[in-house]
Amino acid sequence: MNKARLQGLSAGIIFTTTIFACFYYGNGIFEGTTPTAEEAKELLVKKGSVVTLPTEEAKKTVQPKDSDKDLMGKEASKKAPSIVTYTIKVKTNMTTTEIADCLSKEKIIDDAAEFEAYMNDRDLSKKIQIGEFVVTNNMTYRQLANTLTH
Repeated sequence: MNKARLQGLSAGIIFTTTIFACFYYGNGIFEGTTPTAEEAKELLVKKGSVVTLPTEEAKKTVQPKDSDKDLMGKEASKKAPSIVTYTIKVKTNMTTTEIADCLSKEKIIDDAAEFEAYMNDRDLSKKIQIGEFVVTNNMTYRQLANTLTH
């Protein structure tokens, strides 16, 4: 390809991109599509996500949607009648095995290996955040993982 053809191709790409941008921003479709914080929270809750704040709301648990019930099958039968609350402190270079063992020792989960497998199967082990997290024994694996990774 010579210089003239390359310049022509580049000019065509720039021209096409400009036309697409004009239609996108010019039609008003772009305006008003940014949801407010409350709308975003409602949308996430409807989709089955757990939305918490790092303050008092972190101590509350969100009831799972119907899609979570199949994940809770084994966990529901293992739950103790009393609620145990624990604040886990995740430190730098803490592995999923150490976290699972700590949660098992504090009676938050029954099977450390099963929780570790859950985290590894969904590639959540790499997303665990450093800090202090309030967890309870009535949280599902999904809720625990969401708390530890956000």
